[in-house]
Amino acid sequence: MPDASLTHLLETWQQDLILDRASATARRYLSAIHRFLNWYENQEHRPLEVQHLTPIALVNYRTILQRTESTSTVNTHVCALRTWCGWLVANGYLSANPAERFRLVAHQPRHAPQALRDPEVNALLRAAARSRHPARDTAIVQLLLQTGMRIGECAALRWADVTFGEKQGRILIRAGKGNKARQVPLNLSARSALAGYAAPILGCEPTLRTVAGTYPDPDSPQGCLLFWQSQKGGVLSVSAMGRMIDTLVKECASRHLVPSTASAHTLRHTFAHHYLRAHPGDLVGLAALLGHSSLNTTRIYVQPTDEEIASRVEQIGLNAW
Repeated sequence: MPDASLTHLLETWQQDLILDRASATARRYLSAIHRFLNWYENQEHRPLEVQHLTPIALVNYRTILQRTESTSTVNTHVCALRTWCGWLVANGYLSANPAERFRLVAHQPRHAPQALRDPEVNALLRAAARSRHPARDTAIVQLLLQTGMRIGECAALRWADVTFGEKQGRILIRAGKGNKARQVPLNLSARSALAGYAAPILGCEPTLRTVAGTYPDPDSPQGCLLFWQSQKGGVLSVSAMGRMIDTLVKECASRHLVPSTASAHTLRHTFAHHYLRAHPGDLVGLAALLGHSSLNTTRIYVQPTDEEIASRVEQIGLNAW
């Protein structure tokens, strides 16, 4: 821990800091400096003396942080140390600023989120078909896979939000992220799975034609009801839907058929990857389907995945083996 003189110095700095920064920022900066001082003492086996504060110590600390912390966290510490060092110079505690060339860490572009491969998708669908509620669970998995909607958007669907036809269909997502509405078309796989779930409830054959002919009017009493039913006939909550998918993933992962890290959001990523595979470069269309307000959010899907980068490195000419 810092000695009494350094503690007093930090207290004085904190008082000045509160005048120039928001209280939350001041707390974060003070916490960052205390963490730096603890790290320094563990490294040097002695408390820091201000006159021994060097650019090398600052850079070494930043390097250590980069191994375990996010870029934003590292940069918070860098900003705190630059602010503190500037204050030390301005108040005569240091003659030269050791943080004069102490730079922020650049944000690295993220790799594309991991998507499921075709055999993994098939394994998940087979598991859904063997579940306690095969028609419902298959329909949910297929809807997430074939539309890219978020699990919360799926759970919030009402019968009136699904326009069901034999040849085409669409989903109205009334309140997506940012409270924005959008429509997403339903392909044949999605409509077939929805027909299998809806037919017993509507009391008809599970074919596209009969379900389309029996589907409730949007203004009917059933049109206002939530689409997905729980085991006991009540409402299927978002958490229950998530647990169902987690159970399917766990079953498949136990046999090494699906990554154990897969989740409902992985199905959204899988849709995005397959869409761009079929329509390369169509970020505008994908953004509309996913409900992204900025193409910068959608652009992550044109980044290579970790697996693709590893494969490319393996194939470079320098690799003699």
